[in-house]
Amino acid sequence: MINDLRLLQYRSYTDTTFEFSPGVNIIVGPNASGKTNALEALLVLCSGSSYRAKDVDLISFGAPWARLEGHTKDEQRSVVIEAASPTSTKYYTINTQKLSRLPFAKTIPVVLFEPEHLQLLHVGPEQRRDFLDELLEKTESGYGKLRRDYRRTLAQRNRLLKQSPAATHDQLFAWNIRLSELGGQLAARRNRLVENCNQQIQELYQALSGA
Repeated sequence: MINDLRLLQYRSYTDTTFEFSPGVNIIVGPNASGKTNALEALLVLCSGSSYRAKDVDLISFGAPWARLEGHTKDEQRSVVIEAASPTSTKYYTINTQKLSRLPFAKTIPVVLFEPEHLQLLHVGPEQRRDFLDELLEKTESGYGKLRRDYRRTLAQRNRLLKQSPAATHDQLFAWNIRLSELGGQLAARRNRLVENCNQQIQELYQALSGA
């Protein structure tokens, strides 16, 4: 678990430290006091990215950088985001090891639930697929790369569709084959995740509801 969290020039925080105890921790404060920002910072420290904003938007307004620091039982880790127009640069430090990208093996498992997730019951299938994909990225090594490859292939195929059909027929066939291969892999892993959830959901529901 994360024992403490320090936020430097992150969102609404200039320099603030939180200390956590084992078990349930409750963050209390008035509206717009930064409660969600603190929870988001925990997610960034554990998984490497925000669920709601680009890296550059995590830096306090007018500041050149943002930094998060935290400790677990076995390690000290930090995330530094430096402003660089029009985006930003980011690096991680775990103990003395500096990383330009946080690999799957170095992430800390974390689950985020927020009120907007209730909309999954009503929104379209794209949002539900995104929810499954984000869960798989946190639990299956290599899934993030597979998802990025699919998106790049889809974008390339769509660009070809806007060109002359006669000139791109052979290329389009090749991209369609590749797209179907990647899409099949995504669908198979999503189905496996849903099957695993279905095997446990009745037992979990009974434990929570007592019925």
